[in-house]
Amino acid sequence: MFRRVVPSSSSSSSAQNGDMHRRVPSSSPLISDDYIPRTVEHIFINYRLRRVGLLRAFGTDAGTLYNLCDPGYKENLSLYGYPDGTWDVQEACMVLPPNLPEPAVGINLARDRMRAIDWVTLVAEHCDSWLLSLAFFFSVGLSRDDRDSLFERINDLPTLAEKVKEYYPGQLIQSRIQQANLEN
Repeated sequence: MFRRVVPSSSSSSSAQNGDMHRRVPSSSPLISDDYIPRTVEHIFINYRLRRVGLLRAFGTDAGTLYNLCDPGYKENLSLYGYPDGTWDVQEACMVLPPNLPEPAVGINLARDRMRAIDWVTLVAEHCDSWLLSLAFFFSVGLSRDDRDSLFERINDLPTLAEKVKEYYPGQLIQSRIQQANLEN
């Protein structure tokens, strides 16, 4: 299991000496993994923070993401975004409470058979679906108007797939992957 932690002064996670699993408890219940949001505002915050973590995986950490998804290493890897703005690549397991929708399984299986940009776009599309399924899973107790409001707020943001295409015109992703390989 890998945990990619985004370093920042206000981060609620930490990674030291390769220990990428250690989490520091957050002072805010909104960004803890086991918090179930119940209002439109809290659901949208949860969606947006998970999306931020996934955008980091596709943006500045794309080379790391690509290397972690080596199909020869493990099968059935999934990409998770967490409500604290971090991301994670690991085997499909019970990282989420068991009643929550799980992300796409096996994102690494087609990696070596596709161009890097096509693979990253495919994973981004799967992540978009997962984020929407989480948001609407959380919204099950909301009224119709509240669900409409949530959908409008989510729909105002560009999808992860759109952002990936914006990040990587041409072959920029290949240079990111090669740079990450040189650093390792």
